[in-house]
Amino acid sequence: MVSIIIVYYHASEELFSSLEAISKNKPKTAFEVIIVDNDEEIHIKKELKQKFPWVRYVKSPANNGFGAGNNLGARHAKGNYLFFLNPDTRIFAGTVDELLSFLEKRQDVGVVAPQLLHPDKTPFEQQGCMLLNPVRGMIVLSFINKILPNNPVSTAYWQTGWDKTKLKEVDVAPGTAFMIVKKLYEQIQGFDEHFFLYFEEFDLCKRIREKGYKIFILPNAKIIHLWGKGGTEQSPNIKNIYIQSRIYYFKKHYGILNALLVEMFATFGKKQFFLSIILLLGIILLLSVV
Repeated sequence: MVSIIIVYYHASEELFSSLEAISKNKPKTAFEVIIVDNDEEIHIKKELKQKFPWVRYVKSPANNGFGAGNNLGARHAKGNYLFFLNPDTRIFAGTVDELLSFLEKRQDVGVVAPQLLHPDKTPFEQQGCMLLNPVRGMIVLSFINKILPNNPVSTAYWQTGWDKTKLKEVDVAPGTAFMIVKKLYEQIQGFDEHFFLYFEEFDLCKRIREKGYKIFILPNAKIIHLWGKGGTEQSPNIKNIYIQSRIYYFKKHYGILNALLVEMFATFGKKQFFLSIILLLGIILLLSVV
């Protein structure tokens, strides 16, 4: 059985549309759908049960974040496979079955993710990436990437330009949707709940890779992703949450000094960069006159 786990927060319209797509494109394999309600108040339980009586509703005791919500759903899951799915998605017919079949055939694979499509069914250019280490972080998360978006480090990291009709191995799968064997998920103790939101999939995939497992994006398994419609982006504190998760990720895996170094580059904007260049040139000119 596959347990489809969806964490809900302030996006009932998107959630119900996602459930309608699951109902319309039901997997051939046995499955269950678990909705983890991360909202501060109960708003959707009654309507959810009326429209989709086949779903399992789990109320989180508090909004402890995306990873914690998924961990709560996993604890209630009956399936041997877990399919984590954002509420702002629409699955295609065969998506769940294709992912399951791939995992069953490949014992060396820890995570498999579907290909993400825009509403017009064109593939996202960026989906899946390389390991996020400090050197890459100082470039792809900083002003350098904004000034030189096609620099070789960023291009390699985001793995842009790969043929979306081909199977693709990546270091990090999109957190939007992916399937994992439940035993492996339990072995690595699921999501690190210190991440309230953002960077949790980078951490999870890094730990899976360290166990020797591979991660793939499967092109014949597809979902539509309505980017930014999941509800979590509505938080007024979203920028601080992102920064806190970024610092924690690098501190956890690479130490406090590397975390601070990445943060220095990440918070250093284009304006400060050009001002620094002007200041440096001024000092050079001054020294040359003296």
